[in-house]
Amino acid sequence: MMPLVRRALHSRLRALVCFAALAPAAALTSADDGRGLKRGGNASDVAISGVSSGAAMAVQYAIAHSQSIVGVGAIAGPPWACADGKLSRAINSCLCGSPAAQPRIDAARELAASGAIDPLASGKAQALRRAFVFHSAGDATVAPSSGRANSEFLAAFIGQPPAVDTGNARDGSDEAGHGMVAPGGTDACQAGGERTYIHRCGNEDNVRDLFRALYPDVAFDASQRQDDIPATEVWKFDQQKLIDQVKASGSSVAWDAWSMFFVPYSSARRKNFDLAATGYIYVPPSCRGAGAACRVHVALHGCKQDARTFALHAGYNNWAEHYRVIIVYPAIAPGNNLSFESCTIRVPFLADYALVEPNPNGCWDWWGYLDGFMQNNRYLTKAAPQMQVIEQIVRAATAPQRP
Repeated sequence: MMPLVRRALHSRLRALVCFAALAPAAALTSADDGRGLKRGGNASDVAISGVSSGAAMAVQYAIAHSQSIVGVGAIAGPPWACADGKLSRAINSCLCGSPAAQPRIDAARELAASGAIDPLASGKAQALRRAFVFHSAGDATVAPSSGRANSEFLAAFIGQPPAVDTGNARDGSDEAGHGMVAPGGTDACQAGGERTYIHRCGNEDNVRDLFRALYPDVAFDASQRQDDIPATEVWKFDQQKLIDQVKASGSSVAWDAWSMFFVPYSSARRKNFDLAATGYIYVPPSCRGAGAACRVHVALHGCKQDARTFALHAGYNNWAEHYRVIIVYPAIAPGNNLSFESCTIRVPFLADYALVEPNPNGCWDWWGYLDGFMQNNRYLTKAAPQMQVIEQIVRAATAPQRP
């Protein structure tokens, strides 16, 4: 019996040694590989989407770069150019719906003709072909009329209607309130009391429907949704380096604060274009090898949202493997989250001529707060500082890999 026991113990020890040797290699496959944005993504298959102010910025970027962006998604966002560079319009019309926002396709075509954004062909985008819009009827922060205007504008600009979702009564997503809907959401499926602005409403899944609309070449399979992706799989990238590159070009910014001597000045946050030093990225396993050439999707969080929480729970990562898409999460620096709850009092037009342009809720620049009242809608063009940083992010993620 003793030889048998010794052989059994030897086999057991050998198995343990093998496991110990393999364990570090397994850990390395899930640890941050340190490559940041260097992914060699497919430059011909880049799309962008977002929620709330991130939706507005996603549309702004797609319209400005319509020769290279193939798809755009807008979740609970105001329509393109709704604010016209004016804070009063941003709040009264775009958010509160008084008056209801209107699609501004003529303004987009004028910017294209001027060279401020990519040129059009016969009045239509050249690469941008697909779009998705979600806007819950129960959204009390951005009026549903803005969602309708967004859909009409994108239909005219692209040349075909976007896929549109207003939620449904079966799971209550038609009354979900402001934000996006995801199976991993942490907010209740109702308006009011939002903390993360990611609602959980039964089986409703904004990213599932977004990706089905933007990537029709992939046969949809509901069973391919990946659950339980570890938080360690969402990696950081150095956004500050790209911000500094745009800063070096000399982009000016509006004042956002007052000094103790009542003199307006630009804070360190504003000099950084209100952007955070760190962004996030999720690379699905099939896209981690050399030469994978996966799609790239830029996902933009909204006002009052923590960028990392958005990256973990918005639902993009769960579908990334199925669609072989790298998800990049640029980030706005957080604000102090002031509340704006009422649309009963109109914001006076004098607000449009304020000497400082604060951004207290950590929003993307969808009304021109970086421009001030003298810039004439730069925020809609390729010259807008935040748009330039996103462009640098896309370039980095799609740059050819060196062997």
